[in-house]
Amino acid sequence: MGTTNILQWNPGALNQEDDAAYLADSMRAAGASNPSVFEPSLANKAFFQWSAVAYALCTAFANNGLTMLDSNIAQMIANFQAIQVGAPRALMTTVAYAASVTFNCAASDGFEVTLAGNITSLAVTGAVFGQVVKLVFVQTSGGATVAFSGNVESPGTPDTTASATSVQLFVCLSDGNLHPISGMTVS
Repeated sequence: MGTTNILQWNPGALNQEDDAAYLADSMRAAGASNPSVFEPSLANKAFFQWSAVAYALCTAFANNGLTMLDSNIAQMIANFQAIQVGAPRALMTTVAYAASVTFNCAASDGFEVTLAGNITSLAVTGAVFGQVVKLVFVQTSGGATVAFSGNVESPGTPDTTASATSVQLFVCLSDGNLHPISGMTVS
């Protein structure tokens, strides 16, 4: 379990406006004028809402093993940037054979392509730091080869035997390249 020191302001919701009063409060809607008095009940409601969101987010991160301390803003930013936005990535995607193929890691963590011929250009895009990427190549009649792009470090060679299935795992490191975490296995 991770840690957090982010706490909620006024967790008992004492001495603050209720939701209806907060919605109708002209200072909340239009901001404070100069000079003005920031009424404690308004301030407590505002701080309560802001801190509730920060507390919930940081506690969720800490519950998933991450450190969220106000003394390490850079780490908090890195944790927030790792949030998956939008639709989750697919675990595996089947890609149609073509001589030039692109595997988009922003959409999927793994790719399978049936080799009906040589892939002369295989590009891998969209991988993020820490992402594990699975590449699967299935031979049909055999003999097909694969030429990887420059951001795939030390890939294995898919087996060219007819009906062979070759699999290799990679991890995206901070340099943006895919580095092998397994050798090419064949079945």
